[in-house]
Amino acid sequence: MEHMKRSTRCNGSIRGILSSTVLVLMMLVSTVIVCQLRVNSLRPKLQEIDDLMRENKLADEAAHVRRERRGATDVIEEFSPPFDGGLQGGAMFTHWGREACAEELETVYAGKVGGSDHNKHGGGSNYICVPTLNVTWDHYVDGPNSKTYLYGAEFENPGTGFFSTENAQAIESLQDYDVPCAVCRVPTRRSVLTIPAWTSCPSGWTMQYRGYLMTGHESHKGRNKFECVDSAPDIFKGTYENKNGALFYLVEGVCGSLPCGPYIANRQITCVVCSF
Repeated sequence: MEHMKRSTRCNGSIRGILSSTVLVLMMLVSTVIVCQLRVNSLRPKLQEIDDLMRENKLADEAAHVRRERRGATDVIEEFSPPFDGGLQGGAMFTHWGREACAEELETVYAGKVGGSDHNKHGGGSNYICVPTLNVTWDHYVDGPNSKTYLYGAEFENPGTGFFSTENAQAIESLQDYDVPCAVCRVPTRRSVLTIPAWTSCPSGWTMQYRGYLMTGHESHKGRNKFECVDSAPDIFKGTYENKNGALFYLVEGVCGSLPCGPYIANRQITCVVCSF
């Protein structure tokens, strides 16, 4: 009898322990489930935080790069001289009609004006200043090959009284003389502008030279740019032969197409070259 009582007590203890264990396990499972639910609910927030951290990292990297670049710029500025009004740069222009630039300017090179034949449909449509010294060649084949040619330019029908002869070695007319040119650099300027129909420069600008607008004849087959030719041109002595090629004619205004107030029919158009 006593043995049965002990057995009953033992069984009750075991059941109690098992019940407690099951309860603890259920609580643990419940806790795990609750934690998992909380983690799931926090996952978008965690992803947002992770994205922000990544963006902040990229921003920090970009800022670091910018700081490095600023540092490099600081070094460049430290070793670069301040702007000195253009002395390290300068503006370029072609002085049409003169064989050298003014004394205060730098003559990059000088030569003669060249262009396409006035009576040909093809070729170039601009005048260029062709060097007459130190002409060099690369690969070449002698004889006519390309069928495109570069000719010298001449004054054609320059009229009387338009151009001064003070630099023209006392000749009476520029007719058929080759047109000289010089490529000039203005060390202290940054811009050069050609203004047609003006004889002076805007306020604050410096005149490089003034003259007359010239180009090819409108009845010729070729087309050319308008260029401002110095009103006191130089000449190449001994080049008065009528070889034609590219030609320079004075340009006249057309009243009606241009406004008739400021422009007068058949009056020659002036020009001025200014720097700033």
